[in-house]
Amino acid sequence: MKYAVNIPNINLDFSVPPSKSVVHRQLIISFLLQTLNSEPDKAAIREIIEILPTDNDDIRATRGCLKALYEASCAVDERDIIMPCNESGSTLRFMMSVGSAYLSYKGLSEKKRLVFEPKGKLIERPLDQLIECLSSHGISVFIDKEAGTITESGNLTAGVFEIQGNISSQYISGLLMALVLLPDSSVKLIGALESKGYFELTISTLKSFGIKIDEQNGLFTINTISALCENKNMAEGDWSSASFLLCLGALAKKSRIVLNGLNKNSIQKDKVIVQILSKLGIKTEWNGNSILLDMMSPNSAVQVDELELDASDYPDIVPYIAVLAAARTKLTKIKNVERLRFKECDRVEATIKALAAVGVKAEELDGTLVIHGGLSYGHGTPSIETFGDHRMAMTACLIAAWTGQTVYIDNKDCVNKSFPGLFELIEKSTKTVDDGTKE
Repeated sequence: MKYAVNIPNINLDFSVPPSKSVVHRQLIISFLLQTLNSEPDKAAIREIIEILPTDNDDIRATRGCLKALYEASCAVDERDIIMPCNESGSTLRFMMSVGSAYLSYKGLSEKKRLVFEPKGKLIERPLDQLIECLSSHGISVFIDKEAGTITESGNLTAGVFEIQGNISSQYISGLLMALVLLPDSSVKLIGALESKGYFELTISTLKSFGIKIDEQNGLFTINTISALCENKNMAEGDWSSASFLLCLGALAKKSRIVLNGLNKNSIQKDKVIVQILSKLGIKTEWNGNSILLDMMSPNSAVQVDELELDASDYPDIVPYIAVLAAARTKLTKIKNVERLRFKECDRVEATIKALAAVGVKAEELDGTLVIHGGLSYGHGTPSIETFGDHRMAMTACLIAAWTGQTVYIDNKDCVNKSFPGLFELIEKSTKTVDDGTKE
């Protein structure tokens, strides 16, 4: 079934959902601190592991894996522990370290194995450096692509966990959180650090629980844990979701967007969207924890000749920025986009194809996404393939808002990965039509 998206205007006053990056970390750290407690609070554990109706698919995956660990610690059998990480790369990469640390701490590593069940293309995404790091500490990892499983076994030994800093911040974050259960251990970063914002988010979240981290020459060690078992459930608004909505407002013919629950001083790197909008003459205003974008009289928007950006710290919102660039610049160069090829789909290629559907030329040159904007876009009813990727479904919405055309997408349910209820939200704010066409 294809879905028709038409967004002539939008008027929205909305509380942004919690940052899933923060919630992942809060759930895991809360769970580990309960594990350290000699008398765990069962009610608190239930709050951590029970899925909420408002949870997106990625948070459901993390809760599901923590629930599997907890239930395994209450059982005496030797059955494998099934870890339903689904399509959540954060869940898989965090839990490979955290899960092994948990089994070793509980004395279960000789009886039980962890069997991760990734969905979609997650099993194809790189894990080599993390596997190498864990194997040097007693963990064996077997990837069975035919069965669609990743199996971990062995006892995780303490010591110094050396990991390359320029491969994945998720590897590093998982190891840092695992240190909570690994006394006399530390994480050693080798080389330059990429995705620094997500690494800093992990450090900040650990500190919010009273966990102090010492750092000396790239060696990170837990110093003290002074505030055990305090569940955190007030994550700030998600700047990835906010970025999409602000771009939607900036691109629609007429719009007024009010987003609530955001932290103006957040360390989430996706808040860079505010600066990028400003460069394009699109103003935003803050009122406490709310941000306003008003384009009912969009005279402030300017056409920029050339824009250069570096996506190292905000890869998730590159497809959104690409649509903005096509609409508001003659030429945009977005450097360091290579990592976008290893997301739910190849987002570099998917973005190029999405823009091509409306007559915009884009290309990748040596890790830089080059967008030739300022041209008239195509007409008709373009069809954009999402590749089952939530970011690409949202990108198609941005193209519909910008062009004023009806855009057809092949999958709208994929947005549940990060933003359940998004299309219902858009329907309340404008006209989004499902024509019921079947392929």
